Amino acid sequence: MTLYRTSVAGFSAIEHHLSELLADQMSFQTGRRPSAGERRSWERSIPALRADLVAAGLDDVEMLLEYRLPLTSKRADVVLVGRHPATGGPSYLVVELKQWSHAERFEDSDTLVRVEQYGHRPVTNPALQVRDYCEYMLGFTQALADNPGSLAGAAYLHNATDDGVSDLFRMPGDDLGRVFTGQRRGEFQTYLKSRFA
Repeated sequence: MTLYRTSVAGFSAIEHHLSELLADQMSFQTGRRPSAGERRSWERSIPALRADLVAAGLDDVEMLLEYRLPLTSKRADVVLVGRHPATGGPSYLVVELKQWSHAERFEDSDTLVRVEQYGHRPVTNPALQVRDYCEYMLGFTQALADNPGSLAGAAYLHNATDDGVSDLFRMPGDDLGRVFTGQRRGEFQTYLKSRFA
């Protein structure tokens, strides 16, 4: 289940009222209203992702916004859906969007980080978070399990520089979970083009 589905090209028609549209869908589908933080994320992070897709020439890619993983309450920020440039088959990219500009390792943990917005409460490294989403989808969806190369995951911290979140790179990236910062925007766009025609 997703709160809203649109193509990259069709996004401009809803961009100015995206937050209201998603809030209404969330209320209708789940019975709860979004937090102020969720609304800010929708207003800032989703347009940043869309801008990178446009810059990469990927206007036909579909964006599933706030995709709810089956039989859980977990939601992936965006699942991108399109055609793989090499295979011509379906391609899916789970994108976890973060507005963080600073994150540091929590104590000696390889998986937890401290982010100022959350106070002293540690949170999961976003590369691991998106990897968990992908692994869940692979385990739950037969079509993905039969073609695991069609699914990938990435965390995109569009406000961050590498120095500000350097501890996130302690966890090696892989196809199901890697981190891109705003400083690596060009690299992120190249990555998007490697996943979608």
